[in-house]
Amino acid sequence: MERRTFGWRFRFLAYTAVAAGSVLAASARQRQVTVVTPLDGEKWWGGILHRGWEMPYGNTPRPIDLGLEGGVTAPFLVSSAGRYVWSDRPFVYAFTNDVLTVASDVEKVEPIVAGTTLRDAYLAASAKHFPFNGRTPAELLFAKPQWNNWIEIAIQGMRQTSVDAYTEALARSGFPCGVYIMDGGWLSHNGSYRFHAPDFPDPRGMFRRIREKGWKAMIWTAAFVSPDCREYKLLRHGKGYMIDGKDVLAYDKARPGRHAGVVWWWSGISCVWDLTYAPGWDDYAQTLRRFAAEYGIDGFKWDAGDVGPMARTLRFHDPAKRAVDWAHDYVRVGAELFPYNEYRVGFRTGGMPVMQRLPDVHHRWEAIRRVSGMVQAAGLLGSPYVVADMVGGGEATTYRPGGFFSEKLFVRSCALAALHPMMQFSAAPWRYLSPGNVEICRAFANLHVEFAPYILDLARHAARTGEPIVRTMEYEFPHAGFAKPMTQFMLGPKWLVAPVTAEDDAVTVELPTGRWTDDLGTVHVGPKTLTLTHVPLGRLPRYARTETEK
Repeated sequence: MERRTFGWRFRFLAYTAVAAGSVLAASARQRQVTVVTPLDGEKWWGGILHRGWEMPYGNTPRPIDLGLEGGVTAPFLVSSAGRYVWSDRPFVYAFTNDVLTVASDVEKVEPIVAGTTLRDAYLAASAKHFPFNGRTPAELLFAKPQWNNWIEIAIQGMRQTSVDAYTEALARSGFPCGVYIMDGGWLSHNGSYRFHAPDFPDPRGMFRRIREKGWKAMIWTAAFVSPDCREYKLLRHGKGYMIDGKDVLAYDKARPGRHAGVVWWWSGISCVWDLTYAPGWDDYAQTLRRFAAEYGIDGFKWDAGDVGPMARTLRFHDPAKRAVDWAHDYVRVGAELFPYNEYRVGFRTGGMPVMQRLPDVHHRWEAIRRVSGMVQAAGLLGSPYVVADMVGGGEATTYRPGGFFSEKLFVRSCALAALHPMMQFSAAPWRYLSPGNVEICRAFANLHVEFAPYILDLARHAARTGEPIVRTMEYEFPHAGFAKPMTQFMLGPKWLVAPVTAEDDAVTVELPTGRWTDDLGTVHVGPKTLTLTHVPLGRLPRYARTETEK
């Protein structure tokens, strides 16, 4: 057994060195490796948000390097047996037949015993390593659905006329709206914070009309600067930007001296504010503050910022800083300055009052089945204020002629989002659905509003205690057979939600011990397994805990 474990450990190090490239290969021999044998029935969650649908882990197809992964990550793993693993720096981990192997460049990472349950371990780790500060994102983000115009602009183009048309149609639709989010394509170039004038002749008037509808407004941004534009020159050499003889952009990793680095990302090639450098962070923050004040904007959708591309190409003013530190400081901008915020990346950002968006979700049944696991994982990474990608998925090709589109999938996606902490639309239901399905989606949007007081209570509780809003079944009912991947989840301590995520309209519900009243008024006594077939599109199965085992 020991020989097998040692051999696996050697292969683990070799694999990670090859996968990460020459930089990690050079340091692989210096890594400190810990092999954690599972306790009886022990399962683990954590590390990376977009792998949430695989949790709890059994096997990982490859080692996961938190120093190179995109999305939301934390050097934190937590188990159903009351243990957790934490480091302040990114590590590499993998699971083989429930055996956890952790490799760190800076320390030997050992499991910490904090109790006997998943809840014990999570709350102990949260209190010590990522304490919450009593603040949530803006409460309106929870209270009503958000509307992001990404899909509509991908089809109709990003211009003032299309924004006005979308907001006017939304106002007439009867759907509730709290926050309107204007996605990318509005600026003349990255780093400019000026609207593309031919397409936006009166942006102040545009945002005034949004506010007159009673909504708040957010707008897309990213901490990138187009090379050779005026803003780039100012950030590199301009008046008032040279702090202690240094500029505020990140440097090129491959070139010595002060050569600005560029990142290849989905929107092109850009330089990057060095947010790990206090003057760079301050300059970026002040740029956003001035822009928001000028146009009457309440906050921002911060996009991109994935660690992988930056880790490969950038170095920072402080040579000890890594791309993960940049991702951490990127999220601090919204957490500290803008209660209306949204992020899709982050490192070690547990406890921060930010709306955390899941990765892009495609318009496929397999994709929406994965959403529930990722929402549950977010809570166990210290990010309870979570929003799934847009209802129906955020893949624009879905809504173009010739793309695969299913009304049933769209409606099931809407139901799935209705009892998440936050709910976000993009594709206008009235443009893509039959009148009957539009009504169903409107009902689910109103269901979210109906549950908003309960959700807000949970959000405030999370801000005080760190406790997740959406909880895995194992978190709420430890050692009762729920330490396995499940689409059903607990919304706080009271509501068990069992969304339908299969094309055949069926779902299996596992009720714990106690009395449960479903959304149709039927009382069930658990433990009990229910097999629901032919669930109508208009139903989201949910069960109120009315009595617990004495």
